[in-house]
Amino acid sequence: MHIERVQIEEGFLDGLDVSFAHGLNVIIGERGTGKTSLIELVRFCLGVDGYTSESTKRSLDHALSVLGGGQVTVTLSDGDRQVVVTRTGGDDTPRAVDPFVRPIILSQTEIETVGLQAQGRLSLLDSFIGDQGDANVQEAAAASEVRSITAEAEALRREIEELTEQVQAIPALERQISDLSPKEQELTKVSAEANEKKTRLDAISGRIAASSVGVAALERFQEAVSRWQSLLSTAVSRAPSVEPWPAAAGPDPLTKARVALRQVQENLDKALHELGQSSLEAQTHLQSSLNHKIKIEDRARQLRREIESLQEGAGAIIRQGQQLRERKARLDSLKTVLAERRKVFQALIAKRSSVLDRLDKIREDRFSSRNQIATELAKTLGPRIRVRAFRAGQFDRFAAAIADVLRGSGLRYNELSPMLAKNVSPRELVEAADANDINLIAEATGITKDRASRALVQLRNSDLGTLATVPVEDTVSLQLLDGTIYKDIGELSTGQRCTVVLPLVLRHTDRILIVDQPEDHIDNAFIADTLILSLIARDSGSQVMFSTHNANIPVLGNADRVVQLGSDGRRGFQVLASNLNDSRVVEAITTVMEGGAEAFRRRASFYNKYAAL
Repeated sequence: MHIERVQIEEGFLDGLDVSFAHGLNVIIGERGTGKTSLIELVRFCLGVDGYTSESTKRSLDHALSVLGGGQVTVTLSDGDRQVVVTRTGGDDTPRAVDPFVRPIILSQTEIETVGLQAQGRLSLLDSFIGDQGDANVQEAAAASEVRSITAEAEALRREIEELTEQVQAIPALERQISDLSPKEQELTKVSAEANEKKTRLDAISGRIAASSVGVAALERFQEAVSRWQSLLSTAVSRAPSVEPWPAAAGPDPLTKARVALRQVQENLDKALHELGQSSLEAQTHLQSSLNHKIKIEDRARQLRREIESLQEGAGAIIRQGQQLRERKARLDSLKTVLAERRKVFQALIAKRSSVLDRLDKIREDRFSSRNQIATELAKTLGPRIRVRAFRAGQFDRFAAAIADVLRGSGLRYNELSPMLAKNVSPRELVEAADANDINLIAEATGITKDRASRALVQLRNSDLGTLATVPVEDTVSLQLLDGTIYKDIGELSTGQRCTVVLPLVLRHTDRILIVDQPEDHIDNAFIADTLILSLIARDSGSQVMFSTHNANIPVLGNADRVVQLGSDGRRGFQVLASNLNDSRVVEAITTVMEGGAEAFRRRASFYNKYAAL
C-alpha cells in the first residue's frame, strides 16, 4: 500500500493537490513553504499517533493550526484497491471507506528525542509487530473482568469478616446459657404447675428461635434481590436513546439491529419485573413470618407472667434464657451462611486467578514478540547498534498507584512505593493483601512487620482490582558502539541518537515510511554510508517519503518523485512534482538545495582538486 494522492482544502496549504509515487518521494522547498505542515496533515488525516503523548499532542496542534476548519483527503492505493481517507479539523477520528494500515511517521523532533523516553523506545519496537488491536481488546477485557471479580470478592470478604465476628460470639452465649441453666432447673422444683408451664414455654421458645432464623434468612434474601434490582434498574435507565434513521439517507441498514435492541430492552424490563415480583413475594413471606413470630412471643410473654405469679423472678430468668437461645439459634444458622460465603469467595479468587493467568499470558506473548523483534534488529544493525527488550521494566506507573493507596497511612510512601513496585508484581501485591501476607511485604521492602501490617491494612481498604491490573510495561534498551564500549542512548549526543533511530526506522520495509528532515544533526558521511544504502536496499515497491534540505537524499537515493513546495507568505503551494530526469527538478535541487549552480560548481571544483591529491 502507498499514498497516491493528498488533497488539502483551506488553511495554509489550501488547494494543494499532490501525487506521490512508489519508492522514494522527496519533498523539498525553502523554509516556511509547508514541508513539515504537509507531513503533519497526512499524519492527522490518517490518525497516526506520535511515539509519545507529548509528540502526539504537538503534532495534532500543528495540524489544526495550519488546517483550521478545512479538510484533508489522502488516497491510498493497494494494487487495484483504493482507500480514500478524509478528516476535517472538527473530526475526532479519520473517515475511511475501507480499513488501511497506518504508515510510520517520524517528525523532526521525534527523531531527536524518541529514544530518550521509555515509552518512545517501546513504541519504536512495537511499530514492527503490526496490528495489536485484538491483543489490546483481549487485554482490556481481561483487566476489566479482574476488576469486576475483585470488587465482588472484596464485598464478599467484608461480609465474611462481619459474619465471622458474629459467629465468634457463640462460645460466650453458650457460657451464659450454661450459667443460667441451674436457675432454670430450680424453677421446675417449685410446683408441678410451674414445671408444666416451663415445659410449654421451652417448646414455644424453640419455635421462636426457629422463626427468628427464618426471618433473618428472608431479610437476607430480600436485601440481595433489592441490590440486584437496583443495579438492573440503573442499567435499564441508561438504555441508549436511538434516533430514527433519516429518510433522506435511503433504506435503514440498522433494521435488524434496532429489532435486537428492542428485544434487549424488553428482556431487561421483563427481568426487572420478575425481580420486583420476587422482592414482593419475599416481603409477603417476611411480613407473615414476623406476624407469626409476634403471636408466638405474645404467648411466651403470657406464660412467663403465669410462671412469675408462681415464683417471683422466674419470668426474668426464663425471658433471659429465651433471648440467649434465640440469639444462639440465629448465630448457629449463620455458620451455614458463612461456610457458603467462604466457598463462593474461594471460587471467586480461583476465577480471578484464572483470568490473571490469561492477562499474564497476553502480556507475556506481547513481550515474546517484542523480544523477537529486538533480537532480529540487533542481528541486522549490530554490532554498531544494540537493541534489547526487558520484561516488565517500567515501574513508575505501578509505583504511583501504590503511592496513591498508601497516602495517608503514616508510612513513608514515597520511599516504600518504588521498592514494592520493583520487587513485587501487581498480582503478587493483591494476592498478598488477600492472604494478609505480612512477610512478603516486609521482605520485599526491608521494613518491619509492624509497618508491613499497616501497609497491608491500607491496601486491603483500597481498590485492589485497579491495583491488580496496573500494566508494568516492558522496556527497550538502545545502545551505540562508541569506540570499544556501548553507550546507552541517553548518554549520546543528538546526532548520535539520530544515527541509532534512523537505521532502526528504515528497517520498516513493509509499511509506508514518512520522515521529516532526517538529516538534521547528522553528517553527510552518515547520509551517504548508512541512510542512502538503507534506502537503496529497500524493496522498490515500498514507499518512503522524506522532507529534506539535503540534496544527497534525492540525488544519491535516486528519488522516484521530487515535490517542490513554495510560498507567497500567505499560503504554501506546489511548484512542481516530477522525477529526477526532469530538468526542472534538477534546477530546483540545484537552486533550493545546493545554493545555486555557481555554488555547486565551486564545491565540485573543490572536491575534485583535493581528490587528486
